[in-house]
Amino acid sequence: MYNSTELWQKETSLPSIPTFCQNLDNLLGNEGVQLGSLTEVLGLPGTGKTQLCLQLCAATQIPEVLGGLDAEALYIDTNTNFTICRYKEILKASIAKCQRLLDDPTILNEEDALKRLHYVNAFGLEQFCTFMHCLPKLIIEYPNIKLIVIDSITFPFKEGIEPRQRTGLLFRQMADLQRVANEKQIAVVMTNEMSTRVGLSSGAEVGALGDAWGARCGARLLLAGGRGRRALLLKGAHNAGQAARFQITLDGIRDVE
Repeated sequence: MYNSTELWQKETSLPSIPTFCQNLDNLLGNEGVQLGSLTEVLGLPGTGKTQLCLQLCAATQIPEVLGGLDAEALYIDTNTNFTICRYKEILKASIAKCQRLLDDPTILNEEDALKRLHYVNAFGLEQFCTFMHCLPKLIIEYPNIKLIVIDSITFPFKEGIEPRQRTGLLFRQMADLQRVANEKQIAVVMTNEMSTRVGLSSGAEVGALGDAWGARCGARLLLAGGRGRRALLLKGAHNAGQAARFQITLDGIRDVE
């Protein structure tokens, strides 16, 4: 049992995973994605959802001497979004930045760093649910995992299940995932797709899985592409309703110069 002061101190003392974009870190309010939290990243195709996830996976390996976690990440791919070549580009740039800051070319090794990202292809509803059931045991086996990415949470539930069944199953899985995140102090990031809400004459684009789903995550970040990439924080403990600019470069997610 905690009193409110103890609970606040516990939650605010947890470290975060930086996005390598100061604008995004400030928007999220915790210098990045905080451990123990569930964050949803929404957006149309091409807005940078997977790029942000890859950047966070690389950022989990920042050495402790630089304020990082020196940890590992788990990438659950449900829609063949992951590309190892792109991850290697982002990881190489992240390692080079750490080496420059410490003036030490031996501080990180790319080959060893690649081994610290664990990849799972969970294609289809049955395979995804089976893996999620085994996830708590996997975390015990790999205690240094501090980031879990699900890209995307929507895809396994598109076909082969009724909406009512989908809601119940998905919410039970997210409750279990939230428990793992809290107990093991792991950041969870899930991408979500956009859909057109039925009954709106304007055809407004909203996040898939419905309004009730939006209450499950502590933070919801909407990415927009076009000439100037922006991230809008739809929900969060800090800065809700505010936006930040970012860009996607060869090195990964960065501030707009």
